Amino acid sequence: MNIQEIKVCELLSFIESGEFKNLDPKPITELRAISQFHNPDAEPADTALLYISEGSDLIAFAGLLPKYINGKNLRVFSNSCWWAHPEKGKGAALPLFLKLIERANFNLYVSESTPRIKLILEKTGLFGPLEQKEGIRIFLRFYFADIFSRRYPKLKWLSGLPAVADGILNLIARPSRFFYLKKFKKNSLEVESVPAVDKELETFIREHSEDEFIRKTPENFNWFKKHPWVTVERQGEKVNYPFTCLVNRFGLDYYVLKKEQAIKAFVAVSHHDNLAKIPFIYFEEENISEVAASVMSLILNKKYDSLIVFHPGIVEFMKSYKMLFLYKKKEIKFSGATKQVFEYFAARPKLQDGDGDVVFV
Repeated sequence: MNIQEIKVCELLSFIESGEFKNLDPKPITELRAISQFHNPDAEPADTALLYISEGSDLIAFAGLLPKYINGKNLRVFSNSCWWAHPEKGKGAALPLFLKLIERANFNLYVSESTPRIKLILEKTGLFGPLEQKEGIRIFLRFYFADIFSRRYPKLKWLSGLPAVADGILNLIARPSRFFYLKKFKKNSLEVESVPAVDKELETFIREHSEDEFIRKTPENFNWFKKHPWVTVERQGEKVNYPFTCLVNRFGLDYYVLKKEQAIKAFVAVSHHDNLAKIPFIYFEEENISEVAASVMSLILNKKYDSLIVFHPGIVEFMKSYKMLFLYKKKEIKFSGATKQVFEYFAARPKLQDGDGDVVFV
């Protein structure tokens, strides 16, 4: 089994190489490669990607994303992707992942493991306890047409029927959404869209992230915004890549919430195909109800179809609020770290939703 390694400094030449162009599917997209090349926390010699291939057939691949532990000059790595071919990759996935951990100097953390992956990680004996995180997904608008098109791409020509149903049902639900939008706006803070994290905002974030595992700097936030991993799909464009890379709509927006000109919160909202997420949020705890109202005002005003959030305070607000959501669904993920860095993780166990790679997609 021959494992190929691509370092950060080799990413740009790799995506221009004949090897990359011949591989099917691709182990990384051009956007991901460019983004990871510009990671402000990366060193040129860091491993970015490991993959196994037979000729032009890709068998398995896994990636690393370098970060820094908060309050320590210690580098740690996030697993940015892990995939194996369902038939040809049997027996290759775990050895590849173990090699990835080795390349990370055994300093690895996971921010959004599934129950199945959690069992695999625990069996390696290299990880400390993986904690369960409970989030919530709330559905705000009907979007049967989008669901139908994704589930049955060959029958896209029939999506007009569910689109009509969406229009009628959303029209019926419009007065309710308008009522709650006004209610949330009445209880919200002043919302200001900002293009980047400045010095004042940097100070606010630092003061409200002392219990977080991963360090974030203005350079990180500017990198997130400038180098996403997805692009808007153009007619006829196809990329054979196992993870999300082409979407209909995408954006990452930063907002400052203020009261009498004083910063009370910073919120990052990412969205693709009308699914919104909150990869990062920092706020004064006593303003939780006003912050949650401000977030909901933003989400309703932008007409996103649904929202996923994992911040415990915001999740609790969503669970208890009496708004007539179309549907609420529990979201579960697991997070943790290798034993090598677990003491640092235990000391600062908080991970934001964007501390893996969610912020990019």
